[in-house]
Amino acid sequence: MPATSQQTPWKIQKSVVYAVFIRELNARFGRYSIGFIWAFLEPIIFILTLSFIRSRFSGTAMAGLHPVLFFASGVLTFTLFRNIITSSVGAVESNQGLFNYQRVKPVDIVVARVLLETLIVAVTAILLFSGFYLAGFTFTWNSALEVMGVLSCLLMLAGGLGLMGCIAGPLWQDSKIIVPMLIRPFFFISGVFYPGNSIPPALRDIALLNPLLHVMELMREAAFANYTSHEGSWIYLFACSTLFFLVGLATYRLFRVTVVTSGYIR
Repeated sequence: MPATSQQTPWKIQKSVVYAVFIRELNARFGRYSIGFIWAFLEPIIFILTLSFIRSRFSGTAMAGLHPVLFFASGVLTFTLFRNIITSSVGAVESNQGLFNYQRVKPVDIVVARVLLETLIVAVTAILLFSGFYLAGFTFTWNSALEVMGVLSCLLMLAGGLGLMGCIAGPLWQDSKIIVPMLIRPFFFISGVFYPGNSIPPALRDIALLNPLLHVMELMREAAFANYTSHEGSWIYLFACSTLFFLVGLATYRLFRVTVVTSGYIR
């Protein structure tokens, strides 16, 4: 008989993540088509609302960008960051039955959800900015390579926090309430509504301790050639992203069995 080929750990991991990704995709959009539409309409409605409010008070550009482009880049970037973390908190409990299969691990659920949220935001961004460009909100693209670099740092940052949330969710039930509450203030202090150079000098050094503000600055600078605020630091962002990612991996490594087999810590 011919020898049976053995799958490598990488092939097993890839197959499991793909299967979980399809499962998450069907769970989110398979039953109701309105869910698929709302995933794209929600950020669009919010961006247009912010742009309308801004136009009523001031129609001037924001750091060289039209307000529509400025808000769109900020809202979509923050949406990706928020959704990865909040979806990871409930990743284990919502997929508890899958862990009866030895090959499925909690990290597979987190990776699948990171991929799903990234896909949703990426498709939304492509449709949204293409529509804006056709509507007359023109812009000059800067560097796709730099955009991928900032996105990679963002995914490391959010993925590390997501792994910590994945562990906290089953072991500490209050985390499902506390984690979204902790993330909410970052919507207002991370440059979604304002460029970094508009922060008062007395507060700028403190504000720039927030790595998500660097993500906003570097993302806009990488995407738009005419963006004029340059407060972001690649070195600081990479250092913070790497640190949170490593801490997330270490946390997962320590508690990966506990979250599947133990009860709750109240």
